[in-house]
Amino acid sequence: MARKQYPDPRTDKKSFGELMVRIGMMVLHSLRAVIRILWFFIGGFFRMLWYMLCQIGRFFKLNWLGMRHAIREHNRPTQEMLRDVQHARREGTGSFLSSVGKLLAGWLLGEHGLFRTGFNYVLPVISIVFLIGVIHYGFGLDYALAVSVSGEEIGIVSGENVFEEAREEVRQRIELTDSETELSYNPVYTLRIVSDEDSYATAQTIADRLLISSHEELGDAYGVYVDGEFVGAVEDKDAIIKAMNDGLAKYAAGLDDMVNEVYYTKSITYQEGIYLKESLTPEEQMVRKLTATTVEESRYVVRKSDSPQLIAATHGMTEKELLRLNPRIERFFKEGMLLKVYTYSRAIPIAYTKTMNVTSYINYGSVKVETSALNLGVEKVISKGVLGERTSEVLVTYVDDTESSREILSTAITKRPVPEQIGIGTYKAEPASSKTVLSGSGKFGWPVNGGYISDHFGGERRHKGLDIAAPTGTEIYAAEGGTVYRAGWNSGGYGNYVIIDHPDGYRTLYGHASSVVAYEGQVVEKGQLIAYVGSTGDSTGPHCHFEVRINNICQNPEDYLRVNAD
Repeated sequence: MARKQYPDPRTDKKSFGELMVRIGMMVLHSLRAVIRILWFFIGGFFRMLWYMLCQIGRFFKLNWLGMRHAIREHNRPTQEMLRDVQHARREGTGSFLSSVGKLLAGWLLGEHGLFRTGFNYVLPVISIVFLIGVIHYGFGLDYALAVSVSGEEIGIVSGENVFEEAREEVRQRIELTDSETELSYNPVYTLRIVSDEDSYATAQTIADRLLISSHEELGDAYGVYVDGEFVGAVEDKDAIIKAMNDGLAKYAAGLDDMVNEVYYTKSITYQEGIYLKESLTPEEQMVRKLTATTVEESRYVVRKSDSPQLIAATHGMTEKELLRLNPRIERFFKEGMLLKVYTYSRAIPIAYTKTMNVTSYINYGSVKVETSALNLGVEKVISKGVLGERTSEVLVTYVDDTESSREILSTAITKRPVPEQIGIGTYKAEPASSKTVLSGSGKFGWPVNGGYISDHFGGERRHKGLDIAAPTGTEIYAAEGGTVYRAGWNSGGYGNYVIIDHPDGYRTLYGHASSVVAYEGQVVEKGQLIAYVGSTGDSTGPHCHFEVRINNICQNPEDYLRVNAD
């Protein structure tokens, strides 16, 4: 298909003119659309405004016609009375005064008189104003629920839940007695206006009034509540307060100096009110009830960091008590053992806190490092990790002599962990043939980059080392890290040679080299280039004479080399 060609407006004037006309038409169509949209909205607005004005005019027209009719109806009898007055004036003074009186009375008190017409118009306005005033006054008043029982109002409450709480309070007070009396109440709620002098009754106050209405034998006392639960009533709350404080002080005296604070874990409150005589408890009996202690036997699983002394202290026992319950631990104590322990439980538990410095260990990680000290592909721990240490300030909470929680206040690292280093072997010198198998310890690495064994240790000529034949110029590496003891020419038959001292008392010798790279005193690593294979000294061909010595006694190198062995 041929591609459509468009004229160039810069060269074709006719086409350019047509283009401008089209653009102009597009602009005009757009303006027309905008004007139509504006006319729709603006016209709609004015039409709605005109409709509203017409409705207002119609309303005033109707009312004006009504007013004109009312005025006409009001003026008709007035005009008739004026004609009567004029007629009476011609008859005489008495008739004239009588007609004027009738005129005034009709104008003021008649069916369409001023008073009756004004009353018809003003009365609705006055009624509306009065209604608004009543509503405003009503909104300004305070209302509340008044609760009544058996026809008698017993208090103003903020909600029905207050009476339900009072009912529950009465139930608790009766529940602690031996009385079989059941008190039932059917409350009636009414909404009434309250003043500033009125006050809302609490659940305790309502409970007192309900008990009074029960006609039971009552008395003034103090209710004792533990965490909001009623446990009895006493006549003297001060005796209870003193006994509980003395008990807490005596308990604290038996603790060490590291204790921060000692307190009851439950709140004890006292509520003055009216209680059944039967529910009153002697003060001594109430103290015994609040301080009662029970001892139970339970089980404990020994953890790794535990000791008999620690377990006994944690459970509020002596070590002798723990041994008496678990005689085996004198001879046998290990992680995972199941021990018998005592747990003490008080009616109101006593808690105390201690601030302690605790040392914990930080595990070390591991890092992998490449090293020529190991053969290629071998992984081995080359440096053991060291645990770090952390000292923490800990707030320990004990409840009934048993540890319940720990909160770390601050912590500081006193010894940083040292990561374990795992070496990844990079030493890759090995015999030229995989058929060369040596199963020694692997303490030393194969010292030549290739080669093969041309002569073994010992034999008839009492060979001192291992000969590894290889082309002249082949690299010779240090079989283990150490310090170069000798490097250079040896006139005793080794030719160019290198001797390396290793840290554990071993020495290795590399002889008949064509040239030496290492120098005396140099510290070299395993696999580091130290010389090149040659045939210097007493040699019949290029090879490396390799010796392993300990205390200057030559060892069989094959016992220390491990190549191509599983």
